[in-house]
This record gives sequence, structure tokens and C-alpha cells, in this order.
Amino acid sequence: MITIIFAPPRTGKTSLMTHFLNEFSYDNNRIRSMQNEIMRKNFMGFELTIPPHPVSANYDITFRKFRYPIKKNRIINPYRLGFKNPHVETHFNLPYEVIGITEAQKYLNSRMSKYFPDWQSRWYEQHGHNNLDIFLDTQRPMLIDVNIRELSSFIEVIRLDKTYNDRGRINSLTWLVRRIPNSQLFDEYMKSGKRDIDCFTEDVIMTNVDVFHCYDSQSCKPKFYAGHFGEDYDYETATPPGETPEDYIKYLQENDDELPANFYCKKVA
Repeated sequence: MITIIFAPPRTGKTSLMTHFLNEFSYDNNRIRSMQNEIMRKNFMGFELTIPPHPVSANYDITFRKFRYPIKKNRIINPYRLGFKNPHVETHFNLPYEVIGITEAQKYLNSRMSKYFPDWQSRWYEQHGHNNLDIFLDTQRPMLIDVNIRELSSFIEVIRLDKTYNDRGRINSLTWLVRRIPNSQLFDEYMKSGKRDIDCFTEDVIMTNVDVFHCYDSQSCKPKFYAGHFGEDYDYETATPPGETPEDYIKYLQENDDELPANFYCKKVA
């Protein structure tokens, strides 16, 4: 199954995906199925390591469950998911693997569909044959490649509620969600302005695990500072020589809709 989890920023989509992954990391039935499949392969001649759980993701997660040992996920690069091919070195996927991809539109960009490699497209189309489950989170499903959307079910996060204990720590998390079983109903749902109640079922998902302690919800923050080391904010260092910061602030306010030079400069191959 491929599940696309979507919601506006800061609404709880990645925390919900992390909750699902956390649950799978302690799912004894899933772990046992994975281990038995690997042991069968080793009996046939493979020499495979048997991992402690089947969960992989493209971000760091620390899995937690009361009275159970802490676990870590396997890190994967979503660009390297796919069948073995002569162009890109791909991951060797576990049987019964559960994969979480945050900011999935980066890797399955609908604007780049004509360049979507066949070795990866076929992998998504046939992922069920290796008993894989894949979770993708994104702000808008339309940003995801149409071939992937047509294979997916959808969860829209409507609201995330938190309760706190006496020490101010999160005691429980509750997501109100809408489940949409396939892409046809998703398309109808969006065309109706999200009002067609025949396209979805509402659900409440709860956990007593503070999943915000399982991952860094602001892991993208360093990207906003990359390339600015040694600089200060505009009102000081951007001031041209001979002008005061106040003059430059006035200049910026007067030209705040000016198109910067080279903004649409074509990339050189």
C-alpha cells in the first residue's frame, strides 16, 4: 500500500507519519514476517543480515514504546528506491519493509514526470509483491507524480490536538483525519472543494507517545541559513557603502516587487 498524507504546513502530517512508523517498528507480527522471509532467503543461498525491525525513512527517527528498548530507523535516499539498474545504485529493500518519505514532492515531483525513470516507476507499481508499505507526506498531493498518485490512498490531516500533563509535557496526541481510499475519489473530493462526503470517511487517531520527541520537526531549518555564514540580516550588512541602514530599508520598501536580476537565468549544462 502507498499512502499519501497531506495537510498545510505545521498541521501534523509528518508527526502522523512518524506515529505510523513508530507503531510498525514494534509490530511483532510484521517483524516476525520479515525475519522469516529473510531466513528463507538465507536458506536458499543469500547471506542477509536480519534487522531488528522493518522501518526505513529519509529522516532520523528514534522509536519509543513504554517498557520497550529504543530503536532507530534505517536511513534511505528516496532517489535510490527502485529496481537494480545500470544508472543509479539502488537500495536493497527488506521484505515487509515500511518506508516513510517526508517532503515527498521533492523526490516524486509531478513537474518532472516525463523524466521519471522506468526502474523506479516499476518498483512503485510492484512494491506490493515484496509486501512493502510506503508513506509519503506532502502539502499537496498534486505535487506528487501522477503515476504514484494513481496507486495511492490518501489521508488528509484536518486537525492535531495535544493534551499536556502537570509538568507541561505532551500527554497525548489526537489527529482528526479524512481517509480517501483511492485516486479517483481523491480527484472527486478536490473537485468538490473538499465538500463531497461520499469521497471520504472521518477517523480519529490517538497515541500516548510524544512523537515530537522521536524526530526533529525542524530538520529543514539549516537550509534557510546555508550560504549566509558571515552575513547579518539585511538591515545591517546589506546596506551599500555610504548609506545608512534607514536609507537602505526605505530603498527595499520602495522596490519590494522588483524582479531580481538573473532570477529566471537558464542553467548552464
